[in-house]
Amino acid sequence: MVDLLKTVAVMAVIVVLLRRKVSMSAVMPLGALMLGILYLTPPLQFLKATAVAIFDPKSLEMTLTLMLTMVMENILRTTGMLKRMVSSLSTAIPDRRIVMAALPAMIGMLPSPGGAVFSAPMVEEASGDADMAPEQKALINYWYRHIWEYVSPLYPGIILAAGVTGLSTQTLFAVNLPFALSVVAWGALFCFRGVGRQETRPSSAGRYSEFLTFLTMVSPIVLALLLVVIFRVNAVIALGGAVITLYGFQRYTPAMIVKNLRESISGKALFMVIGIMIFQEVLRTTGALAGISTFFTVSHMPVYLLLFLIPFVAGIMTGLTVGYVGITFPLLLPLMGTPAPSPALVALAFGSGFAGVMLSPVHLCYVLTCEYFQADIAMVYHRLFLPSACVMAAVLIPLYFW
Repeated sequence: MVDLLKTVAVMAVIVVLLRRKVSMSAVMPLGALMLGILYLTPPLQFLKATAVAIFDPKSLEMTLTLMLTMVMENILRTTGMLKRMVSSLSTAIPDRRIVMAALPAMIGMLPSPGGAVFSAPMVEEASGDADMAPEQKALINYWYRHIWEYVSPLYPGIILAAGVTGLSTQTLFAVNLPFALSVVAWGALFCFRGVGRQETRPSSAGRYSEFLTFLTMVSPIVLALLLVVIFRVNAVIALGGAVITLYGFQRYTPAMIVKNLRESISGKALFMVIGIMIFQEVLRTTGALAGISTFFTVSHMPVYLLLFLIPFVAGIMTGLTVGYVGITFPLLLPLMGTPAPSPALVALAFGSGFAGVMLSPVHLCYVLTCEYFQADIAMVYHRLFLPSACVMAAVLIPLYFW
């Protein structure tokens, strides 16, 4: 109980600071320091946790991936490729709402922590002259970017869940598919309220020609996707290859490359990633989440409620799928069925944890999206609660059929 109260207090302070427009890059280290003080963590142990968070290979990979995503986005935007990409797709597909949903969904196929930065300008461009609040645009970008994380074996959360439970990624795909389909369905209802069809006139070149133009403009992204999906190339290498290809295709000089790097890489965003990783490592070091999980487990709550609450709380606290899966699934495994885990119960834990991730104030995509659109974090939260609950209701399908 004490662990729960301490972490809730820290999260409350984080939310209040974010609401007051304090930068996430400053808020997260402060949250980590608060945790360290509440748990009386020795200074050397706290510093060690900080160093581990910064120099951990996964942290470095995440930071580098974000940097490369920013670089690619800058190239596409400054060369006009991004504008042509959106305009050609908007002409090829007359309903602007479909375009606004399709672009972040496409980018979301690539498991990149910076994908929200990449797709946000596309959503902004595709919205055109539509009368939409920044919070609505932020919701569309954030919501449709996270379709694939329920089912794609490219995402580390699915890979880790398969390893812990012993279920195949194919089984997890099938049992989690109702969640992914629900994201699409409920998004159509909640994300585009008040937005009309806004049909565009076909150009003189025709919709087919415009679609070919779109494929040409989007080819760098597709290249990165193919390298990751088909050839299982590391995301950093894939994005790096795509960036180098763009430099060559657009005939960038060394001076232009230096300018591109200087304009693209945001120190604020990088410190934000580092701050989140420090917070997560301090959570692990202090044993806060482990204490919360133990409290729920010994509370004699119903199994279904435990399988919902524990991953949900961990998802909110960490903002990462691998975070709640890695922390809670080993603990929950005995509750998921014997001798083998029930796919339906695994889906319940996975879906509830990801609902927590989507509502987490430390979810990198959420923060980056809100910052890009200058959206009020609390107002976006208000738009997220109901559709997230509706998606969670899709767990009734695997619980009934598996």
